[in-house]
Amino acid sequence: MTRLLFPVLAAMALLSACATAEPVVYSADYPAYESADKLYERASLVVEGTVTGAPARVQELRADKGGGSDPKLNPQAGLEPAQQQPQPDPPVVISVYQVKVTKVFKGGAQPGQAVDVQQLGGTLRGVTYEESGAQVLRPGSGYVLFLETYPDAPAALLNPQQGQYPLDTAGNPVKLAQNPVMLTRDDLKRLSGHG
Repeated sequence: MTRLLFPVLAAMALLSACATAEPVVYSADYPAYESADKLYERASLVVEGTVTGAPARVQELRADKGGGSDPKLNPQAGLEPAQQQPQPDPPVVISVYQVKVTKVFKGGAQPGQAVDVQQLGGTLRGVTYEESGAQVLRPGSGYVLFLETYPDAPAALLNPQQGQYPLDTAGNPVKLAQNPVMLTRDDLKRLSGHG
């Protein structure tokens, strides 16, 4: 059984599925956070680090085909096998980046450790997959990341806009344009208790 690693991928809609030069665009719904405190509270790992390079790997995930009897999860629940229609099975493609940790604000990572961080999208077998409105992690760039960790999979941003704060030339976190939540070094010190 392959485990989907994004908590809201069940709500994902595939907007374009052409295997031509057009990218496949995902749209997903994520929880939004109204403050740095809420982001910190929800994250299992908060680190500052640098993306070491291009994705270490790009992989395709497949949903569990078990179906089940819950009509919310399986629209064909209760139908006789002869009545069931084959369902499209679009791939879920993720890129896994390595982030070299320089500071830990929450969680079990250590400075100097490389943490695998996944993002929805990537290029696989000549097809580009991307998430609408998401900013891809940039190799060589520094970030403060708010992550959800998993025992058997790479960590994931809490949401594509609020889970990453690029660092400016002075090393201060900067919010993305779509993110209403400011984050300062003082916030990180206060939240982590290192103030």
